[in-house]
Amino acid sequence: MKKLLTNILFVVLTQALFAQETVFEEGRTIYKRENAFGAIIHTAGWGLTYKYGVYTSGFTRRIYEVELVGVKHPKEIKSFSSVFDNSNGYVYGKLNSILVLRFSIGQHSTFINKQSVRGIDISYILNTGLSFAYAKPVFLEVVDTSKTPIEYPIERYDPEKHPQGFIIGKASWFRGFFNGKFYPGAYIKAGLNFESSRQANKINALEVGAILDVYLQKIPIMANDFNRNYFLNLYVSFTFGSKKTE
Repeated sequence: MKKLLTNILFVVLTQALFAQETVFEEGRTIYKRENAFGAIIHTAGWGLTYKYGVYTSGFTRRIYEVELVGVKHPKEIKSFSSVFDNSNGYVYGKLNSILVLRFSIGQHSTFINKQSVRGIDISYILNTGLSFAYAKPVFLEVVDTSKTPIEYPIERYDPEKHPQGFIIGKASWFRGFFNGKFYPGAYIKAGLNFESSRQANKINALEVGAILDVYLQKIPIMANDFNRNYFLNLYVSFTFGSKKTE
């Protein structure tokens, strides 16, 4: 995933920096605000994003952003039961599935406008804000040999109670959704935004960069010592929306 995101970043930067054809010749309209929705792909998962922007000048804007993304541990390896053919895949040793909710304020500053490079606005961005990791417990379908006849209950994963040979598969992701725990933290995001819509009042943007989430304690994803209190990821996001003059 990291290699893919790096290649996308390289291609976009190369095209933007070396293109010289002017497409937009009309006068620049001063907008006051913008709204955009989109999807974000990062090196540990994917999610959704919403941005609300307030223009502070023709080339700068303050962005209020909300993101909801999933985060996977780099040591996750999907397994399947060797006994039950129709079982769901599961990650052995995974205690919790992680959702991250971010709230941030950022500054977007355009340093190359559409009249300069092939109709592409290029902005550098810097966002900082709060990050809340929600650890939702993993539930598994297991074999209970203490009962006669043998039963196959769905239980919250416990590494002391559920050895791999007694796991059939993963239960529904929504099982135990309200039994999780929040872990507060903060994050910072830096990157480049490429906005290429041919309609001046529309947003059609690609954004690339890096995100660092830091928490007050380790996030318990796996039942081992590999958990940590930070996530550093590269990301690509695609957003669509509109700009308003009032």
